[in-house]
Amino acid sequence: MSEKLARYQIALFFAWRYFRTRKKAGMISATSIITLIGVLIGSFAIIASLSVLNGFQEIVINRTLDLEPHARVDIRHLSPHKQDSLLQELEKLPTISTIQTIQERKLIIASSREQQVVFVKGVSPSSYLSTTCLTPYLFHNTFLSDTIDPNVLPEIVIGIGIANYLGLHTGDTLSLISPLDIEDWETPALKCIVSDIFQIDIFDYDKTLAFIHLEDMMYLLDNPSYHFLEITFLNGIKSERAINDLKRLMPDGAEITSWQETHQELFAAMRLEKIGTFIVLNLIIVLAGFNLLASLVMLLLEKRWEIGILKSCGMDNQLVFYIYLWLGFINGFLGLIGGLVISLTLLLWQQFYPFIILPQDVYFIKYLPVNVQFFDLIVTILALMLLIIAASWYPAKRSAELNPLSAIRVKF
Repeated sequence: MSEKLARYQIALFFAWRYFRTRKKAGMISATSIITLIGVLIGSFAIIASLSVLNGFQEIVINRTLDLEPHARVDIRHLSPHKQDSLLQELEKLPTISTIQTIQERKLIIASSREQQVVFVKGVSPSSYLSTTCLTPYLFHNTFLSDTIDPNVLPEIVIGIGIANYLGLHTGDTLSLISPLDIEDWETPALKCIVSDIFQIDIFDYDKTLAFIHLEDMMYLLDNPSYHFLEITFLNGIKSERAINDLKRLMPDGAEITSWQETHQELFAAMRLEKIGTFIVLNLIIVLAGFNLLASLVMLLLEKRWEIGILKSCGMDNQLVFYIYLWLGFINGFLGLIGGLVISLTLLLWQQFYPFIILPQDVYFIKYLPVNVQFFDLIVTILALMLLIIAASWYPAKRSAELNPLSAIRVKF
């Protein structure tokens, strides 16, 4: 073992000498510098791009869970008795934190000048606010009242997109119309007052979602049964096992979907974007790898006489192979380490002490989001190491196969 280690040390010594003293052929030195800079820029670009994509994905997930439950059970096809039985059974499960009973329907919101079709959700105000994080997105921090006053107009909370389209402000009145429940030529309608406006800036929530009291929704639809159960789990978003257990408990006519399944197209697109970015940016490293291969081949041509002397003095092919392999590693790993140091310094600084500000008229967040993940670092390092090894292998193999007599004869 000690002999093998000594051979590695000898190879590293010669490789480092070659790396520091390549001055005869200026083109070799320039190519090596270009290789080092290419690996540095490539590693920085990969880690920075993946970290920014992680940051945006984290913001989308957090804002989604601020408004949506971990799981949603469709119980519209169950009788009121079966709904109550299922609700009682779910409340006994230790993995569930909260359960919200919801009515939801596509309704028409009509103002004095325009109409718009939106999803209106009937909720129990205090319990709904306690299980979601909607409050920070409210303009005036006044959600729906818990009590129903027959002498006061029902309250409604709408998104900023709805408010802008219909020209509504807090305190204005509007009409809720349910065209799906028209009977005897009478259209069910409910006049409401806007109690607050929210702005979330993801998906189409701001343009398509509104909230009213659950009892007002039941009155408008003339239907006392629930439409959905919205469930949050004690272990948060890592609830796949709990959801799978719940699926086995669902009676016929009830269907449960997780928040990931609800937005699976979006998150699949984000994963594909991340993979595509990683592959495309690796082309920078591939180009740097070709530069590394070219510089090592040129160095081999320059040093072939010295290699012939070393071989004639007893150095075996394996040791010569290790010398050129180490030389490629030094070139590549210096760039890799430089890229890692620069990227981690800037990205971690941005992650914990943001300094890159985004234009507010374009983005819905103030600072560039960054989330450096250990897995991305490992994958990037492994990919770059494989490319460096692949680029160094051929010149190292050719140097080991060099005939010492022909190499020495070339000098003279």
